[in-house]
Amino acid sequence: MYKKSLISLLAVCNFCLAADNEIVFTESMISIAERTNYERTSTFAEVISVIDVLEERSELVHRERLLITEDGKDVPILVLADPAVSTPQQADESGKPVIYIQGNIHGGEVEGKEASLILMRDILFGDKQHLLENQILVFVPIYNADGNDNMAAGSRPSQEMSPVMAGERAAHGRDLNRDGMIVEAIETAALYEKVINRWDPDLLVDLHTTNGTWHGYSLTYAPSYHTAGDPATSAYTADVMLPAIQQSVKQKFNLDFGWYGGFDYRDWPPTELRTYHHAPRYLVNNMALRNRMAILSETFAHDRFYKRVHAANVFVEEILEYTRLHGEEIQRINREADARTVQRASSTQVIENGVQFEMIPLEETLDLLSYKYIPYINDAGDTEFARSSEIVTIENVLNFNRFEAIKNSSIPNAYVFPAEYSALAAKLRQHGIEVETLVEDETLRGEQFLVAAMEAQRFPLNSHQNNVLRGEFRQAEVDFSEGDYRVSMDNRLANLIFYLLEPESDDGLGFWNFFDGSLVSQLQSGNDAVFPVFKVQP
Repeated sequence: MYKKSLISLLAVCNFCLAADNEIVFTESMISIAERTNYERTSTFAEVISVIDVLEERSELVHRERLLITEDGKDVPILVLADPAVSTPQQADESGKPVIYIQGNIHGGEVEGKEASLILMRDILFGDKQHLLENQILVFVPIYNADGNDNMAAGSRPSQEMSPVMAGERAAHGRDLNRDGMIVEAIETAALYEKVINRWDPDLLVDLHTTNGTWHGYSLTYAPSYHTAGDPATSAYTADVMLPAIQQSVKQKFNLDFGWYGGFDYRDWPPTELRTYHHAPRYLVNNMALRNRMAILSETFAHDRFYKRVHAANVFVEEILEYTRLHGEEIQRINREADARTVQRASSTQVIENGVQFEMIPLEETLDLLSYKYIPYINDAGDTEFARSSEIVTIENVLNFNRFEAIKNSSIPNAYVFPAEYSALAAKLRQHGIEVETLVEDETLRGEQFLVAAMEAQRFPLNSHQNNVLRGEFRQAEVDFSEGDYRVSMDNRLANLIFYLLEPESDDGLGFWNFFDGSLVSQLQSGNDAVFPVFKVQP
């Protein structure tokens, strides 16, 4: 816990003592949102000004650089620990779990940014210092710094102009929360290098604001959907951790938090709530393929700004209250998932994993809080709906909040591909995946995928016209040469490797057009195209 003499505190004039001997903050520690009565959100420079003060005045902050953005912004990583740590090795030696809190991945969704500033201040200098017991906290309060500063009136109209000026969703045209697999944004590459692979957080918390359905909650959440990953991390998050936090928030703050999702108000009352896509292009879902936990947080756009910040702040606080007490359990579940993933590679039996999925409901229905919708007939004779000010409870709503495989593929011992695909080796290494080279020529037995067609998706993602590859596997023996690449599945990241390299994966590198150049030219010749990544079987 932070200890500094009273003389030192007064000397630096950074905060002073109230009459009852409680520490109070000075203006330099107060965010722009707080100072303006939540009429404004912070620019990047204003975020940094608060961070500078916190770092300067506390011995418990270690600061690193995430990246310098395209617009020249020096984005910080803040590591809070007691005693302080400055390297992942020190964190590992401490035995404490690492919790990563990320704000502002979408530049206009500013609540997580503001809540992070408040929470860091309260942990370092306020009444939340106990949250540094038994855990190490890594903050990136302003991940999409360039998007944040491209502020305009009306960029988030669903937020009822609260604040009036807000940043844009993307970073230079790229949605950073759709880049988790192809890793084309410099922000994503930096995140994997400087946070995910470097600090290996046990839990990631990603803070958003939804502009979707008018549900009646102050905040909604979702776990990391495991799909092809080990189910234990997601199951614990969804079934144990989040219900406990939901109950705690209700008891302490009388706020209602619930499952993230949307419904069709035009079919009133709604009968089902549907969550977002399972794909690991979303960073929260990507963590499950790494055998780590993650939580998606979505404050509610039509709440006023101060309420959204309060909800985000309360949520992260209660997450950290939980992880402070249950960190060892979280670490154990993650490490056991690692061990199972590695052990599976040594199996002599054929094991399959899902590569394509559909959303299905949980067995238990939910009672949904929603603003009531009122149907009426407009002048043209059509039925429209007006949202009332009344929040109602709709019982027995189907909760579509899990995913089931509709297509599977066998897990190999290893994937092998030719030396000419050095860009593929580099892409895998960006994810933290170990890639070896063959030391001699080898003839390998396994499965080869023949691509018969490339089915373009209707809606582009981050300027990609994504493809689902159609075809079939065949048994084959293929000659490989010294210097060709091999990716062993005897690796804790085997589930991520599988999802990236399977040709039929609905969010793999094939989907993201990584192999289009080779495959299109082969298909144009009138023949099936050979997918360049070979599956080595036992």
